[in-house]
Amino acid sequence: MANVSEFNEELPVTLAVYLRQRRLKQRSENGQRISLTAMHRRCGLSVPVLSKLETGRVVDPCGSTIKRVLAGYELTFDDIAQYLPEANPGLRDR
Repeated sequence: MANVSEFNEELPVTLAVYLRQRRLKQRSENGQRISLTAMHRRCGLSVPVLSKLETGRVVDPCGSTIKRVLAGYELTFDDIAQYLPEANPGLRDR
């Protein structure tokens, strides 16, 4: 059964906000928040690319980037599909 708090949380409007929130909720082995540098080591994307993803300067990442993001941020495609313009053509008009 789902946690009640899950129903009260609003979904982020953009992929950028979603990724940043997910990263900041994750903790390293020593209990600290995961930094962009640590995420870079997890998924193999450069810190500048991760920064662009988390600030919304990249809104339509290529397939290989998506695959690395899913692995590093510990997500499934279903978690981010609603934020991708190809999966949701209405996002292109924003």
